[in-house]
Amino acid sequence: MLGPGLLLLLVTLWHRSDGQNSAPMLQVVTQTVLPPDSVNNPTQLNYGMAVTNVDGGSDLEVVVAGYNGPNLVLKYDRTLSKLVNIAIDDRNSPYYALRDTAGNAIGVTACDVDGDGLEEIYFLNTNNAYSGRATYSDKLFKFRNGRYEDLLSDELNIGRGVANQMAGRSVACVDRK
Repeated sequence: MLGPGLLLLLVTLWHRSDGQNSAPMLQVVTQTVLPPDSVNNPTQLNYGMAVTNVDGGSDLEVVVAGYNGPNLVLKYDRTLSKLVNIAIDDRNSPYYALRDTAGNAIGVTACDVDGDGLEEIYFLNTNNAYSGRATYSDKLFKFRNGRYEDLLSDELNIGRGVANQMAGRSVACVDRK
């Protein structure tokens, strides 16, 4: 037999839980943040992201690992009040190499690897290798010669075999000094 206090508590809890289902918990806001097109908001799988100063300006950009499409670099455009992708499909763009469509990136991080005060961007690529040896190496991009270039593709680094050839799932960079 239920006492009057327990019965009141159960009715109160039932009433509260019924009220919680009256409105959706999440709301779609993509159209308010990204233009609705395939350049700035492509239909693809994206996994990791990092926030860094890609273009050398005063604002930070969002670098997004594109798993089955190009990596994205989203910059806030004040005139549109939206994020736009500056890593466009144009070989003359200084950010073109960051797209790296062949990599199937699953992670990205940014930090100052060489101590010059500017952050490099590291993409962890899976190229569909979920374990063991990968057939496509990770990328470490540095802004030099007016564009982003992959340091791991330099002759010196290829000769030394410094590029990661093992499949991974996440990446991070920590500055201990």
